[in-house]
This record gives sequence, structure tokens and C-alpha cells, in this order.
Amino acid sequence: MKLKSLFLACAALIGASFAYADVTTYLVDFGPTNRTTASPDRRGRSWNNYVGTAATVATPLLNTAGATTGGVQFAITQPFTHTSGNGFGSELVYVYSAASDFAYVQRSSSITASPVVQLELSGLNTDGTTVYDVKFFTSSNRKLPEKYISNYTVKALDGDHVVELEAVLNDRNIARIEAVQPTVDGRLLVQVRVSAQSNSPTSSYGGLGVLELVARPVGSEPVPDEDVTQIAFNLGNTPNPPATVGPQNPLGLTAYVWETPDSYIGRAGAAEQLRRAGFHVMPLPLDRPVFVPGSDPENDVDLVFLGSFVSDSPDYVTYMAAYGSYLDDYIDRAGLLVQMTQNDNKELEPVFIPDTQNVNRTDSDFAKAFVLAPNHPLMANVPITPGVIPTLTYTLGGTSSHAPNTVWEAFDMFFGFEVILSGDERARFPALMEGAYGQGRFVFSAMALDKIIDISTGTEVAPVEMAAISTPFFANLYSYAAKVRDRTTQAITITPQPGDREVTDGAWSLVLLPDTQIYSQNYPGIFRAQTSWVRDNAKRYNIRYTFQLGDITNNNTALEWHNARDALRVLDGHMPYAFVSGNHDHGPGGNASTRDTLLNDYLPYSNYANMPTFGGAMEPGNMLNTYHLFNAGGVPWIVMCLEWAPRDEVVAWANTVMTQYPNRKGILVTHAYMNNTNLRYDYTDTANPQDYNPYRYTTPGTKNDGEQLWQKLVRKHDFVLTVNGHVLGSGTGYRVDNNDLGNPVHQMLSNYQMRTLGGEGYLRILQFQPDGRTVQVKTYSPIYDGFLLTPTQDFSFDLPLNPPDSNNNGVPDYFDAALDSNGNGINNREEYVTHNLDPYADGRTNFDTIHAGFTYTSIVDYVKANPTRFDLFTEEMLAHLHPETSLFRGENGKIVLQLKVLASEDLKNWSDSGAEPVEWEADLPAGKEFYRIQITK
Repeated sequence: MKLKSLFLACAALIGASFAYADVTTYLVDFGPTNRTTASPDRRGRSWNNYVGTAATVATPLLNTAGATTGGVQFAITQPFTHTSGNGFGSELVYVYSAASDFAYVQRSSSITASPVVQLELSGLNTDGTTVYDVKFFTSSNRKLPEKYISNYTVKALDGDHVVELEAVLNDRNIARIEAVQPTVDGRLLVQVRVSAQSNSPTSSYGGLGVLELVARPVGSEPVPDEDVTQIAFNLGNTPNPPATVGPQNPLGLTAYVWETPDSYIGRAGAAEQLRRAGFHVMPLPLDRPVFVPGSDPENDVDLVFLGSFVSDSPDYVTYMAAYGSYLDDYIDRAGLLVQMTQNDNKELEPVFIPDTQNVNRTDSDFAKAFVLAPNHPLMANVPITPGVIPTLTYTLGGTSSHAPNTVWEAFDMFFGFEVILSGDERARFPALMEGAYGQGRFVFSAMALDKIIDISTGTEVAPVEMAAISTPFFANLYSYAAKVRDRTTQAITITPQPGDREVTDGAWSLVLLPDTQIYSQNYPGIFRAQTSWVRDNAKRYNIRYTFQLGDITNNNTALEWHNARDALRVLDGHMPYAFVSGNHDHGPGGNASTRDTLLNDYLPYSNYANMPTFGGAMEPGNMLNTYHLFNAGGVPWIVMCLEWAPRDEVVAWANTVMTQYPNRKGILVTHAYMNNTNLRYDYTDTANPQDYNPYRYTTPGTKNDGEQLWQKLVRKHDFVLTVNGHVLGSGTGYRVDNNDLGNPVHQMLSNYQMRTLGGEGYLRILQFQPDGRTVQVKTYSPIYDGFLLTPTQDFSFDLPLNPPDSNNNGVPDYFDAALDSNGNGINNREEYVTHNLDPYADGRTNFDTIHAGFTYTSIVDYVKANPTRFDLFTEEMLAHLHPETSLFRGENGKIVLQLKVLASEDLKNWSDSGAEPVEWEADLPAGKEFYRIQITK
């Protein structure tokens, strides 16, 4: 089969050489000076490079054979204005260095006409025996739906010929004007403009990356475009080892590889390195599954290797849609799949990942990788730097901004994997990790160890330190593929998804539940999972309060409110919580066209009015506007919870309440305050987006958006924090401004409803650290048991609270083991850290709370330590009865004391011991009112 394919390919090339013997081709590459195309290129074709933007005089053109015979010349008579290296970098039609850059003109939004670039081809044949095909190629890595469409005009003997080309993510389309004849003086004029179809927000562009001129006989067929789709696969000089066991392939391993030249550093090399390691390598077939369904798994290839940034290719999307679901089945059949680093904007999560695991990529890069599993087989003989946690470092080389990267496009969320390498010590940003599925394994990488060969020149450009790592890595991959094939791999050690799962002594937390609307409508179990997690982890995270940020429901229906009530009821009696209404909680169908809501029917005032932390409501019996009081971290707090689009009278009430509590730190909870632009909503600001501003709704009555709440309420008082949901898009925002007291006010947006499942259960944990000034923000999902770790989801801010330290020992009083502020015999640290209680609150209540429900042994120990609370005494203590249990008055100058022994096995059920009571009578000293008795042996 392989010989037959080779023969057919050779026959096709021989036929092509005869058919196109009279054809001459000229290639021109446009772009910046740092990305010219070598002549000859790897395909043996010579190029003409025109760099920069200046006009040029007529210059002879090299044809693809490297000769100037034929007298064809080229000039730029009206120049371009700019050049760019931001091409998409296709290898499907031209080599990378030519396809990845371009020159262009620019049209601003205020100008309707495009500047015109004019190129002149001269010295062309005018005897009527030759026609010319003019081809244009441009690609841009801009993102859809932006349109970057160039207009090309060729002025020929028979008039103007016009064609247009879209450049955005173009990897294969060529604009053609075929079979034109030059003017009588042997010229073709080529003009480049910005198309009227281009629609960039501020400026539109028209560009040219490659100009191809083909001279062919009149009546001949156009020459097909050259196929360079396998140029990456064919890089390198290592012969492909046989597929059977032999000296070059001792284990008889086979591999499918799919790699493309990337548009960032213009390299490839996966197939070459796999051949060096011993694999018999074949291109991954893109027109069928990776294995034959129903076949014997022993006939599968031993490795499927997806090269770095292959997901940038449009073919990747097509392939994954058609055959991606077979890849996890391939792994299950004892296959090994390796995917190298990918662009998180093109593939956030691999579509083929099994349901048992999950990964998300991020845009984070790191200069070194921490080796968290140095004994993993893939790390054998890889040079690492010793340390408490060893590290691995290499550079990609070259002048690219990515050159310093060891870790490139790291992961930021995962579960079900063993993390081998990470961009940090805590496995928050994995760089290499392995998962097990069925009988096979799969490996995800955030490194470009396969990018060792320059795609344009074919030369190996990997720096020495990179080669020192990539060579043993691919050698390890060879032996590991055999272990997977033979089912002899050891069990992997699952790495827990990282995040701060324990709170530092003395720290305390607030929890935010943003926009639960889709949970209440479709996934009430996720809502209950959130509140159950809060209840069950209240002690672990020292959670002091939970705030729901509005849009409790989606359509303001009875069923949704019932689901919400069921979820919030989980916290009743366990955790103080507060909530606000959102736009979806008002009006018919949650359209906020009225202020009608079912909130008070399902979350009634009577449920909360007696809660110890409940301060009050604007209107008794109405939970739309409330305030709450609590103490945490040695600081008294007040929480203002305001309705959707707060009315003027609500803001006035809030000002009155805040004035009554000048010594409390304030937190504002409302639904719509801050936008995802890091700006407050401000309906007067026409320069910035105001989507979903309360003023965009028909909610009746006066309204106040974020800026109005800031000016009228927040800045006037000692608010230190505002939290809101509501906004879509990224669902995150943060800013800090000083209030009129000169203190910082941290303002934060959190909303996850645009994720799958209505938010995937993500909630926010604000951890107030015991230094009295640092607040760490964590984003956690109880259904994934995982954290989001990107900078907008995992960050800290400075909030100086300065809790008292009365004894100046460096430990704030509220968790100082040297203090017992409520005098109940339990030190502040034990009350606050161990038992999550307020050490300033009633001592006896705390005492009883701490000792309620303990085990039998703990109860016995407690009783022994506190006998007078139970009127119990040991023999040693009988010499001095304590006044709180044996203080009495005398009568008639006499005291009669009767003692009787009782017995118990459980300190609950007491019985008569059978012993006779002992009675004493004694005279009392005169002139005294109260007496107690001391007994001696």
C-alpha cells in the first residue's frame, strides 16, 4: 500500500512536469524586514522579498527556478503604509515565512475612501501567445466577526478585473484573476484597497502577503496550487523507522501525528522527534476515526500526538466535530494520547476529554516549571535543577516575545489528573499532567517541546537547553507508550485541584452567591450544593456571613422561589445570610417592568426578624431592603442590602441607618452597581458600555445606578466593600476608590451564570487574613471541588482594618490565646479559631455552645473540669464546697446538712446508691447572713 501510494505520487509529479513545462511562476513576499522568505525555500522555490513600505523602482523578478530570464520586472509605484507579522501563518498554500506576514493600507472610520497601493508588473509578453494568472494571498490572526477584506484590481488589456479576499483566519483561500493579457506596452497594474465590506471597529485594512504571477500558454489550464500540507510532517532528516520490530524501532511502536506550523514562532518538529525516538510515524488521517470501530484494539496505533497549536487550524474544528468523540474511546482501548500546548482562545477545553476529567487552559506563561512529580517515567533523564521543589527551565530561542517561555498557555483548572510540572509550586498552573481513562492514558502539556525546526528553512533552531529536555522527553514517550500498550503502567497519583482549602488561624470568611437564577429555574441541586457546602464548611473556612447577590430566580415564578427557599433553608440555624433582589426577581416573567415580586412570600420577614444578626428592614414585614449587624475579626460590621435599582427613598433610608452606626465598617450588597469594565454603572456616561444599566429597564419609580449609589451613599460613610452580580460577559470586575473619610472602598462584581449549567456552582470566598489588612478572593465550585485561578478570579487586596491588640503581642485580641475577653474560662483563640464563636459575646452562651453535643468521653472530661456546674464533686474537692452551688441561709441559728451518695454510669441517669444519708447539725455564728461549709477529713 505504501509503495503504491508513493508510485502514484511520483507519477502525479512527473505528469505535472510535462503538463506545465511551459509555465513560469514568480513569487513575491510582502512584509516586515524580520520575516523574509529564504530562496530557495524548503520546496526548492525562489522568492522575491519586498520589505517595508517604500516605493521602489522596477527590479527584475526571480522566477521560482531562481532565474531572471524572461525580463519580467516589478515596482511599487504607490506604497503601502504599514507592514505586519500578524498573519495567521498558514502552511496550506505557501511556506510559513511568506504566509504569516503582509503589508497593508488602513482606512479610518471617519474616511469612506480607501488609500490605494499600486504595483506594476512590466516586461510581460505581448505577442498574444501568453496569458497571466495573478494570485493574491493574505491572512490575519484577527478575530471574527471582524472583517478584514482586501480589494484587488488588475488593469489589463481588456480592462479592469476585480477580486476580493477575506484575511481573518484565512489559511487556504487564494484570490485569483486568471488568463489576463498585459497592455500593449507589456504591463499589468495591480491595485490594493480596503474593501467596502471591511468592518473593523476603528480602522479597516487591505493587505497583501503573497503575490503570485503565473505565465502560461494561451489555451492551457491554470496551474493547481502547490500542496504543502505535509511540510511540517516532512521536516527533519531522520528516516521513518519500520512499523515492525527492528533495530530502529525495538518495540514496534506506531504513532499518528498531527502538527502544523504555528503562527507565533513558525516552527514544527513533532514527527521528526517521534521518528528519532523510534516510532513509525504516520500523518493522522483527518477523514475518518483514529481507529476502526469494532476492530481489535491490538491493531490501533500506539500513540496519537497532537502538536502544539494544531487547534489553530480550521481543520481541527472540523475534525473534532466529526471524530473527536472517538479519541476518548481510543484511550479506553489502551491508547496513549498526547496533546501539546494550545491557544486558550481557540480551545479552552479539549472537546475529546472524557467526562471523568476536566481541564481549562489560560493565557498564563512561566519562565520555569516546578517539577511536582520528579519520579514520573516521563521525567527520566530530564535535566532538572535541585531544590525544595526542583525546577525545569529552557527557552524557545529566537526574537519572539514567547522566547523566554518554558510554560506556554498553562492550565488553570483541572481535576482527575496527576500534575507532573506546574508554573507554580502549588499546582495552580499545570504544565504537564497525565490522566487515566479505561485501559489507556492521556497527557496534556503546556509546553512547546515539539517546536524545534524552523518551518521556512528546515533548519533546527531549538536552543541547547531546550534540546536537552525535549530529547529525553520523547525518548521517555517511546518507552511509556509501550507500557500503556502492554497495560503495565503504574497507577497515577491524582493531584487535588489547588486552592486555599484551609484558613490561616485568625482568618475569617465571607461567601458570595452570585446570580442563582438558572439554578432556581433548571438546576436547584446546584443551588443546594452551594448552600450545603457553606453550612458544612462554616468551621473549616470560619465563614461569618453569606450574601446572595440578586437574581435569586430567573422568572419570578412560584416554582423557582420554592427551589430558592429550599436551598437557602439549608443555612437556617447554621449560618447568618442575607440576600437582595435582582431584576429577574421583579415583574411578570422576571422582566422588571414592575416592582412586584414573590420574594416576601417565600423569604418572609418572620423568618429573619429574630435572627441575632438581623438589624432591621426599611419596611417591617418587607425583606427587599434590610441591614444586618455582626462582628468578625475584632471589627463590628454593618451590611446594607438594597433592592434592584434602589429608589431614592431607599437610598435616604440607608443613609439614615449608616449614620446610626458610625463605628461599624460597612458592606453594600446590591444587584447592579459595577460593570465588567471595572467602572461603576453610570447612565450619564455615553463613552462606555451601559448594557444592563438599571436605567435600561422599565422598572417604575426612581432609580439609582452604581455611580449614583457611590455619590449619594457609599462615599459618605465608612463603607469598605461593595459586592454585586447582574453583569454578563466575563462576569468579573474590580476597582477601589477612597471615600470621603479617605479610606479605600473595594468594589467587586461576581457573576458566573454565563458558564455552563448556569454557573457551574462557582461562588466567591473572601478570606480576611489575621494581619488585619489582607483580603484574599477565591472562586470555588462545590460541584467540581475546584478553584478558578486566573488573576480576575484569584487575587488579593489591601483593606486596613487594624483590629485591637491591647497587650501589644502582635496577635489581634480577637484570637489571642493570652486573653479571655468574655471571662468564661476559654481563651479567645479557642473560641474564635477552633469554635468559630465571637470571643466578646456572652461567655456562658459560648461555653454551652462549645460543649453541647460532644462525645461521651468529652462530656466526662468537661464535667470533671467544671463540676460545680453540675453539683458534682470529687473526693479532693469535698473539703471546700463552692459558693455558686452551696450558698444558703441559716434558720433559727441552726444548719442541718444531709449528704447522700447517688450513682451514674453516663452522667445523665442517676440512681440511689442504697447508702443511708448522713446528717449533721451545727450552730451558726451570730451576726452573719450567708454561709457556706468547709468539710475536712
